[in-house]
Amino acid sequence: MREQPSAMRVVDRFVDHGAPLSFRELCDRVVDEGYDYLVLDLDKTTHLGRNLGELLAWELCAYEAYGESVTERSVRRWFGGRVLVDWSQPIKMTRYLASGARRWALAGIHYLVWGKMASRIPWLRRLAYRRFGPNPTTTVQRRPQMVALTHLATADESLLLELARRVWRRQAPDQVVSREDLDWVRARYSEIEIILCSASPQSMLDVAVEELGADRASYSTPERINSGKAKIEQLRTICPRAFDRGVNVLAMTDTSYGEDHCWSEHFACVVDINSPTPFAPIVTQASPIRAVHSATVLTREELRRRNDGDADYLDPRRKYRGSTEKVELDGAALRGRLGDLLTKINRLAARGQSLLQEWELAHELSQLAASSRLEVRS
Repeated sequence: MREQPSAMRVVDRFVDHGAPLSFRELCDRVVDEGYDYLVLDLDKTTHLGRNLGELLAWELCAYEAYGESVTERSVRRWFGGRVLVDWSQPIKMTRYLASGARRWALAGIHYLVWGKMASRIPWLRRLAYRRFGPNPTTTVQRRPQMVALTHLATADESLLLELARRVWRRQAPDQVVSREDLDWVRARYSEIEIILCSASPQSMLDVAVEELGADRASYSTPERINSGKAKIEQLRTICPRAFDRGVNVLAMTDTSYGEDHCWSEHFACVVDINSPTPFAPIVTQASPIRAVHSATVLTREELRRRNDGDADYLDPRRKYRGSTEKVELDGAALRGRLGDLLTKINRLAARGQSLLQEWELAHELSQLAASSRLEVRS
């Protein structure tokens, strides 16, 4: 039997930048005149560990319960800045917590089990794939995303923009990417266009474009969750030229839980920033990608502390500090490091394609069987 052509390959260049660096230092190493677009995720990419769209939904909850006088004050917030607890107003606080529990409890528990816990427990992760299909994280995320988007859709747009600006200002210490950084990129590469691509709602993206000076953005609505492969589809709608042959796109994301791993199948270069699940240096033969970069990028607060000489300047939320040694490998070196792993992956890919075809055939047969039963009954 003739051997089937390899379905997967290694990228031409892989770089783990090692020691933590600023976003501008990263751009100095990665961006060059060959790129036409810079695509940036929002949320945990521009801000360390912060989902801005989710925080906006919680901000609306607090505004509706307490009013503007409380949400504008420096009040302690719990659970990653989500929950605002004002002990000076016990009645409003009780109503606020009850309302938040009704809205978020079931969706939150669902995501905790099938999103966060499944990403850490192998047997539960396997079960998630069986239950939710080939992209379980994207599917599981839809439930809390729809809770947030449905609630936000009830508010006035001008109010949402003001609340989004408050969220943005409050997260300033955790900001990884600033307007000054992107202005610096434009000053060096005047032809590059900067696009934000996020699952957060429009009001949050409007503020992000305003604050960062991006050219345009894609976002989620109650009718369309802009996550996973949907980000690619939406980007193709708002900027079809980015997918033309010969156009080079540099894309940066934290790709939490692997949500944006599909980017490596569409762009010339991908960079994972502060990612718990970095991009793999193995891609399909059809991918236009040339390079994969991985970097630990510092927040404003971390940069300030490092500049002040603080030896323990890294944020305590960073569970994985990474290696401080830079690693740079070309295609030949990657193949040498991987050994026969690529061959095994290609065997699994071929088997997976066969299994997928079998599943699709079984699905079609069950659909035909169901149709025939309906016809017999009628």
